[in-house]
Amino acid sequence: MGSLWWFIKFLLVVAVALLGAIFAMENSQPLSISFILFNSPEISLGFWLLLFLSAGTLLGIFASSVIIASYRRKLARATKKD
Repeated sequence: MGSLWWFIKFLLVVAVALLGAIFAMENSQPLSISFILFNSPEISLGFWLLLFLSAGTLLGIFASSVIIASYRRKLARATKKD
């Protein structure tokens, strides 16, 4: 049963990667973004969107892991007192 679960996960990752690639190819207009201190090179709109989606996802995971770690420390202190 475990190998079937890994195969389903693999297929899901491949499907998401294919959807991302199709999305990036469909949004191929070149775009340059002006940040505060510098301008970015011209890259396709789809790539920028996927890049910012990935960065936001990673930042969200990091932020939630910090909160979860603080809750685990509080729980460990509370159970240690008893």
